Amino acid sequence: MDSHVVDALRDAVVHRSPGHPIGLYLTGSSCDGGLRPDSDLEILLLTRDSLDDDERRYLVGHLLKHSGRRATVRPGRPVELTSLVRTDVVPWRYPAVRDFRYGEWLRADYETGHLPAREVDPDLAVLLTSVSGSGRQRARVLLGPPLAGLVDPVPRADLARSIFDALPELLDNLEGDERNVLLTLARMLYTLRTGLIAPKDTAAVAVAATLSPARARTLDLAATAYLGKAEDDWAALGDEAEALATALVAEIDALRP
Repeated sequence: MDSHVVDALRDAVVHRSPGHPIGLYLTGSSCDGGLRPDSDLEILLLTRDSLDDDERRYLVGHLLKHSGRRATVRPGRPVELTSLVRTDVVPWRYPAVRDFRYGEWLRADYETGHLPAREVDPDLAVLLTSVSGSGRQRARVLLGPPLAGLVDPVPRADLARSIFDALPELLDNLEGDERNVLLTLARMLYTLRTGLIAPKDTAAVAVAATLSPARARTLDLAATAYLGKAEDDWAALGDEAEALATALVAEIDALRP
């Protein structure tokens, strides 16, 4: 893990205290199976208040300096920072509101002055299930108390709703982001079948066992490349990616209530 990136963000949160923080937590692959070669550092900030514009500008400016290969101070692993106001998610209701998000895929927008705004985010049901659902805790405390007990459990019906609601936007990104989209579809299907959130490669193994041999080979390539153990040239595999996506969507749609 790029500890200097995490340490710098924690220090920035302590220094500025954006939104009056309750806690800062490392989530995602860092806490569930280990970081993969292309994994972001997924970090959750839980606050008492919504961030004001100066606080948003401060966090964006800090992350532009420290996140990803194009960081201006010290390049490190990319950061995906999600900030939630506790009263937006406790008591739980669907869909919930995300107060702030930084991701490297929006760096060009941030560099022109864009500030992440409050936004309804169906995917928060997945995020909160992954960090506070049944089973082992998947959040490492960087600042504040343990996350358990600070957020409400997400009903499985809302978890399923979030997957169905996120599906159209995800499919719009298939061309050009084939590996990520295919693995996300597999994880969606795995979650609908089990109620659990698993690492993408783990979900892919389970789902591939239920597919035809041709579709399974394509999904296995995506998972193997995700682990850094293979090269995947999706420009030459467009038809295979489309066929696999169609098959996975059909399985997902079959589970709609």
